[in-house]
Amino acid sequence: MPLSKSDLYDADVYDAPELNTDSTVVYLTTTVTSTVATNTVNVGLPSDGEGILTSRDHPVQIGDKADITGTSGGTGNGTFTVAVVVSDSQFTTVETIAASTGGSVNFRYPSGASNIGFDPTSQNVTTKNLEQGVLTDLSNHDLLNNEPVGTGVTYSNTTTGGKVTQEIWVKTSNSFTIRQIDYTYTGTKVTTEVRKVFSAADGTTVIAQITLTYSYTGSAVTGETIVRNV
Repeated sequence: MPLSKSDLYDADVYDAPELNTDSTVVYLTTTVTSTVATNTVNVGLPSDGEGILTSRDHPVQIGDKADITGTSGGTGNGTFTVAVVVSDSQFTTVETIAASTGGSVNFRYPSGASNIGFDPTSQNVTTKNLEQGVLTDLSNHDLLNNEPVGTGVTYSNTTTGGKVTQEIWVKTSNSFTIRQIDYTYTGTKVTTEVRKVFSAADGTTVIAQITLTYSYTGSAVTGETIVRNV
């Protein structure tokens, strides 16, 4: 029996705009009537009169991004991830949201790479099974093992007794730390390195970390153990 348009639901198909998007393009804008702590958003119907759940042209889906602005006192403002589309005029968020009234919301698809599967079998850098997660892990792995280069990065270090005990790389545009290495010594020899990569969103959340432990024979390094902490 052939398929017809009525047999298909938008949630069953990733179309070209969803796969092409880098998560910056807004596909729907509507008003916010209220936000209810801790994770509920009530919205008005879009201009075409179709709701966010049953619309055939712009249904909101789990995982979409919602940028909320203009709420009373700014308490409901922020970028949130859609958890459940409850009805044509209500959705819940993954993140916590405060109570407010008024405002507007822009809905965005997540990046297309968030919808593409990946087999992590035999990988030693990532265990993620979606392409976006794999790319993030690869980028973090590179930053853990290689110094940031190029313009826009400021380097500094801390020394104690003539030995470097910490190195930090900071993004100059927002003063966020992007990479840090802490050294522990036994005598004059480095025995451990703790390397950290920080979230570009805040410069404080550790999103990748490894600990390297060195063993010596005399002054020569004869062994290295690497443990991934994050």
